[in-house]
Amino acid sequence: MLKRISFIFLGFFIFTCLTHQPQLNAKHSEFLESMVFPVKNIMSHFYDDWGEIRGSGKRIHEGIDIRAQKGSPIVAIADGRINTISFTESSGYYIAIDHENGWLSLYVHLNDDINGNDNLGGRDTAFADGIYLGGEVIAGQTIGYVGDSGNADGTVPHVHFEVRYMGKSYDVYDYIRSSWERFERYIKFPKKFGINLF
Repeated sequence: MLKRISFIFLGFFIFTCLTHQPQLNAKHSEFLESMVFPVKNIMSHFYDDWGEIRGSGKRIHEGIDIRAQKGSPIVAIADGRINTISFTESSGYYIAIDHENGWLSLYVHLNDDINGNDNLGGRDTAFADGIYLGGEVIAGQTIGYVGDSGNADGTVPHVHFEVRYMGKSYDVYDYIRSSWERFERYIKFPKKFGINLF
């Protein structure tokens, strides 16, 4: 009986650890509240899919998928330095930006298509001109383009967007939604804001 209770407790503990969403506290709000929306397209669509079960139940989604027209500009959410610019079979073309103080943003499944030729665009269609490993970027700067490379091939074009703090992914949906609302207001009323968000 004791052995059975131990197994039940262990199972509950593992389930709690796997499904528990790490929380960011108030000290992180300055960075998160100033993020620029990562896709420069007013028709972007997203919802809070962080934590969804993917890969036939084998993994948990640790980002937010932002759908937009293929080729839409992807922009840096904050100032930083290009930490990674690469390709893998699963991620396709992707970029990571180190924003210092433990913050990293990740942009996955960039475009690899050219008109009439699926998957033949390569790096030239994935990354913006002037983007290179170690290069500095500023908030709102175009770094790449929305696509469906890697295991997203054949899906709705989107960027898997992820924010990590000290190597851990966090659900930043509420902050992304706020950055979207700022972007949407700016697009509709640019003179009222008197600033350029991009």
